[in-house]
Amino acid sequence: MYNKILIVDDDPGVCNSLALLLRGEKYCVDNTTDSGEGAILIKKNKYDLCLFDYKMKGLNGLDLLKMTKEANPLCSVFIISAMLNIDELCKKEIKAGLLAGIISKPFDVEALLQRIAEGA
Repeated sequence: MYNKILIVDDDPGVCNSLALLLRGEKYCVDNTTDSGEGAILIKKNKYDLCLFDYKMKGLNGLDLLKMTKEANPLCSVFIISAMLNIDELCKKEIKAGLLAGIISKPFDVEALLQRIAEGA
């Protein structure tokens, strides 16, 4: 089970609602809408799981994925996105086993919680 989670999504509604949801499930959650701040948090803390929006101003989700894997190779990372071609955009990272998965927006809350609880 994951204990410490980082959420980085530039949509404040998504970022804050995900954090609130996961805190309600007793996870320790850090969240930010700023990808630069997310990069700082990755370097400062050891996370068990990260949820990154794919498309953000500044650093994107794949940039943060690379930083996360350099800092903590065992951290599981999910990309969250509303883009229809997100599987294709993350094809290389999926094939290399760097991503735990992709979560489509809008997401099903129960399915999201189940994926997190199962660790994949």
